[in-house]
Amino acid sequence: MFLAWSRSSFSEVCLKVLILSAPASAGAAVSLPPLLGEVQAQYQKVSGIEARFNQETDVKATRQVKKAKGRIWIKRPNKLRWETLEPDPNILVSDGQTFWFYTPPFDPTERGQVIIKKTAQVQTRFLNSLLSGSFDFGNGAVSIEDRMRGRFLLRPKAGTAGDVQSAEIEIDPIKKTIHRVELVHASGNRTSIKLEELKLVGKIEDKWFRFIPDKNTDKIVE
Repeated sequence: MFLAWSRSSFSEVCLKVLILSAPASAGAAVSLPPLLGEVQAQYQKVSGIEARFNQETDVKATRQVKKAKGRIWIKRPNKLRWETLEPDPNILVSDGQTFWFYTPPFDPTERGQVIIKKTAQVQTRFLNSLLSGSFDFGNGAVSIEDRMRGRFLLRPKAGTAGDVQSAEIEIDPIKKTIHRVELVHASGNRTSIKLEELKLVGKIEDKWFRFIPDKNTDKIVE
């Protein structure tokens, strides 16, 4: 299984969400809290987002906290690029049809590796939607609780978001932008993704959502 690839230190929780989740349920849109409606309206005016991310995963079983830093690009509705810079570099890319997960070689004597899948096999709209400001998941697919002060608790319907039980999002009430998402998993693990230097981008070139491995890369097609 993809997650068993031990060389990678990419955000395991984000990867779990992408791999294990089914698409959100179709259905009529639900009425959003006013602030979420304003955020969604603002994000829908642009192509997507660009930001730096700081991620912390609290692993319940080992009582360890894993940290990662990098950059993220999301192009609506289904293209994404995660570049993890610390602690170990790797890249996750999807153009909406193909999914690439690349780990570079640790030293010049080794080869890099890239896993290639069809996006339909791995991608969900749940986390991608949260980060790109889309909250119309369909009637009954997600319940939304307004916790005030720009905080909202979302509970996805079972089977629509992998092992994610809930997601709390924090909104900057002045800028109307998302600056934190915290996922709670059935295992008890928690992952906090903080977005910094966030930009709502009017145009994002598609080249950022394609990956062409060099000759020193082993390909694994699944």
